[in-house]
Amino acid sequence: MAKPSPEKMSSGSVSTGIFMADGFSQTRRPRFEGVHYGYWKNRMELFICSTDPDLWDIVLDGPLEVKEARGKWTYTDKKNFQLNSKATNLMYCALGPEEYHRVTGCKSAKEIWDKLQISHEGTSHVKISRINSLKQEFESFIMKPDESIREMNERFTTIVNSLRNLEVEYASADLVRKVLWALPKEWTPKVIAIEGSKDLTKLSLDELIGSLVTHEEKLRREELEEPKREKKGIAFKATSQQEELE
Repeated sequence: MAKPSPEKMSSGSVSTGIFMADGFSQTRRPRFEGVHYGYWKNRMELFICSTDPDLWDIVLDGPLEVKEARGKWTYTDKKNFQLNSKATNLMYCALGPEEYHRVTGCKSAKEIWDKLQISHEGTSHVKISRINSLKQEFESFIMKPDESIREMNERFTTIVNSLRNLEVEYASADLVRKVLWALPKEWTPKVIAIEGSKDLTKLSLDELIGSLVTHEEKLRREELEEPKREKKGIAFKATSQQEELE
């Protein structure tokens, strides 16, 4: 079987969309085209740290200030310059054309990182406002009528991930309790059963959702079988009445 040409492989990768264009390669830097900044930010941090932890320090803290002329640099000065150059190159190479032009002129990886963060997350005041809004969504979160467990979990995960991108983390036990309390009244027996049989501090959110999905499917099967049982009951009653008449 013939292997696809590089052109076809390239066009295939583009057809999957800008968001997934870089795939999930461990060696290829995540590419940022201006959308899903929080997603890219987390992946870029992991990529830089896995490449060299010292590079991430340069991104966060910036390079050390060197006052001496380049010919008088010490080994530490040269190492610092090299790390900043490498981190800056990683940042620039990870950006699409529009984002690249947004940060053109930045001399350090920290400048690039900070400028992208302000552009896509806003200033600290805007960030705090966004955090407060998401926290309010988290606190008031409940399952909607006619919403499935999976649909509810998707909404909940979006809120939690958005807060995580803004450096707000909740303990696993708090997430589990929040989901249990978000369920409607008809789920009360199941909630009581879970709270009575499970240690919520050790129960993961994925395990909880899996258990709720299984219970939901069981309830759905029972609802489908209920009309059949009613029909059988009516038929049995009619048969009994007929036999009595006879």
